[in-house]
Amino acid sequence: MKPLDRKLLRDLWRLKWQMMAIALLIACGVSVAVMSFSAQRALADAQAAFYADTRFADVFAQAKRAPASRLHDLTRIEGVTAVDVRILEAGLMDVPGLSRPATARLISLPEDEGRGLNRVRLTRGRMPDPKRTDEAVALRTFMDAAGVKLGDRLTAVVEGRAFTFTVVGAVLSPEYVYVPAPESFMPDDAHQAVLWAPRRAVERAAGMSGAFNAVALKLAPGASTAAVLADVDRVLAPYGGRAAYAREDQASHAFLAAELKELSTSASILPPIFLIIAAALVHLTVSRLVDAEREQIGLLKAFGYRDAEAARPYLRMAVAIGLVGAIAGGLVGGTLGAAIVEQYRDYFRFPVLAVRFHWPAFAGASAVAVAATVAGSVAAVRRAAALSPAVAMQPLRPATYRTGLLDRLIRGPAVDQATRVIVRNLERFPIRSLLAMSGLAASLSLLVGTQFLFDSLDRVVDQAYYRTQRWSEAIGFAEPRSIAALGEVSRLPAVIAAEPVRVVAARLHANGREELTRIVGLEPDAMFDRPLDGRDRRVPFKGRGLVLSEALAERVGVAAGDEIRVEVIDGRAPTAVLPVTGLARDYSGFAAYMDRRRLNVLMGEGNLASGAHLQLAADRRPDFYRAIERTPQIVGASSRDETVASWRQAMAEAFRVTVGFYVGFAGAIAFGVAYNTSRIALSERARDLATLRVLGFGEGECAYILIGELAVLALVAIPLGVLGGQALSHGLVAAYSRDEVRLPAVIGLRSYGVSLLAYLGAVAIAGALVARRIWGFDLVAVLKTRD
Repeated sequence: MKPLDRKLLRDLWRLKWQMMAIALLIACGVSVAVMSFSAQRALADAQAAFYADTRFADVFAQAKRAPASRLHDLTRIEGVTAVDVRILEAGLMDVPGLSRPATARLISLPEDEGRGLNRVRLTRGRMPDPKRTDEAVALRTFMDAAGVKLGDRLTAVVEGRAFTFTVVGAVLSPEYVYVPAPESFMPDDAHQAVLWAPRRAVERAAGMSGAFNAVALKLAPGASTAAVLADVDRVLAPYGGRAAYAREDQASHAFLAAELKELSTSASILPPIFLIIAAALVHLTVSRLVDAEREQIGLLKAFGYRDAEAARPYLRMAVAIGLVGAIAGGLVGGTLGAAIVEQYRDYFRFPVLAVRFHWPAFAGASAVAVAATVAGSVAAVRRAAALSPAVAMQPLRPATYRTGLLDRLIRGPAVDQATRVIVRNLERFPIRSLLAMSGLAASLSLLVGTQFLFDSLDRVVDQAYYRTQRWSEAIGFAEPRSIAALGEVSRLPAVIAAEPVRVVAARLHANGREELTRIVGLEPDAMFDRPLDGRDRRVPFKGRGLVLSEALAERVGVAAGDEIRVEVIDGRAPTAVLPVTGLARDYSGFAAYMDRRRLNVLMGEGNLASGAHLQLAADRRPDFYRAIERTPQIVGASSRDETVASWRQAMAEAFRVTVGFYVGFAGAIAFGVAYNTSRIALSERARDLATLRVLGFGEGECAYILIGELAVLALVAIPLGVLGGQALSHGLVAAYSRDEVRLPAVIGLRSYGVSLLAYLGAVAIAGALVARRIWGFDLVAVLKTRD
């Protein structure tokens, strides 16, 4: 082994704990990248394989009742390569073991499986016998959540007809990889029953012989999706056609696409934070080492080593730190990626969801990590290379000690000598202090910026289900019904109060933008659902005006007082230009609100309602559920309490792992910065501290001098970290908000408390590990050591 190689190994072993602390930061950055991209690849590969195997459609549309002869017109649309028409009906279904009836979607199976789109994949049991009308297969997620087994007989009420069937198989479907509940974007698998049966059985249950009401289309590569959507709407318009929509707007696909985007965002935002701090620590460590080994560098050059050879060990040290951190980060990232994918199995149901280590992400992150450590060492390496033997073998010029601003502020007997030493060290090395403080502030920023997610989701729940929507139960009708139906609903068991609601699908046009959304018609004095502004004040309805959610208004670029063109898709599909009379603070998706009676006038229909919001007597809910099961016109029911409970449980499970990662990573930053800062201070001041011991200072006073500087930096970094966390929370809001939920940047006292405890705990542990060395000083050996 060459002498310089032996020197490198000795330096690495002597500084092993400092090197490991820096490598820990690099490992965090690399692991986030590997974790995110590995999970993303697992989801993307599973999605692509499942979509290709099941021929997932590109365009979807629905109608009330279209004759089968229109299939020919749909196939002739330019750009369409395959069309699959089906019957899709909804109703309520009593499931043993569930207090609330499940919403059942009954879908006809294609008569020609080979040409069908959105094909299901059997995972248990068998497919229904096409010759029988009492067999069906069910979505596996529903069966697992509701405890339904193969061979169970269930009854769903569809279009007023009872459809009794035997569950003969469990399937997965590309349309229902993720199944959100009607009143929430979170899944409610136990109450979302999706069933497939032979066409003849569904025709009989729905009373729709020779017709269809759902269509899926496959497009040729390069086909104009917008043109196809317009043509599909034109063909289905005479039959109550609703707006055709592309795969991007399909609920299951949209949620999965948003999750894939979030993983990319995580991999883009967090790793640079770790790598920048690691580069700064490498700079501090290598700079200190070069200053401490000036004499050795001079001797090497005096014995004939060239400048590059003398500086090479320090550059190789930086490379070694980067490689060790990258390898550790790859191992940790692969493990975390597997944990994330395992969690995804509870939400996204694919036949195969395999963990795949993302080698390109690992290679790229490792290359960036090594480059960051090398960049951090360049200045120190250049200084080592530039030293001439004569200059290098001379002692360092003593630091200039003069009275500074802080010295003037701490004059007097009230401040002891140890504190004066701490203040002077901070004042005389401002750049080093600033770098350390910045690293500590970054760790606290990451803690605060990720803890806000819990407060934000609590605000969304409170705003959506306790301030804006204050109903305890919501029901939906199969078709809009006369307001007289509200009286019938009010007489159902357990109903204390009821308010009608009318919901229609519409396209909004403004400023060259288009948005597919829904218009919710409410009573002007409604108490169970009322749009609120940013100060929780009711936004009143004014004439024919629309109240838009702030998110929707931002999407189409309008404000209160502007006009917007509305194309209603339901019913007679009227078109009108309506004023925007107010904006509502709505965190859960994009919606427009309107006076229900004005909405019915716009529709050109009578006094109709498509559903109702209810207040129930809690102790009589089972009676209510049994009653609506016998009411054919009611096809959907949602419970606020169950929705909120499932929301909180799902969020707790989802963020328990994710936020745990971030807290650990932020703690690693705080520990790494604090430990390196303290170790560098100890290495530089070991002789001074030993001298103080000889002069009569105790171990505690010396430890106070050593750790006091770190404590001051940590405390000064707190306000900077809090401000940085607030800025990061706003950035994460912009990055992670989705169409179905927009997160407010809200940080509560609990989150600040948890963040500060984790931050101070990591700093305290690092400081204690270094301070304990004071008690192990060999005074003779330390005082013999030359600077």
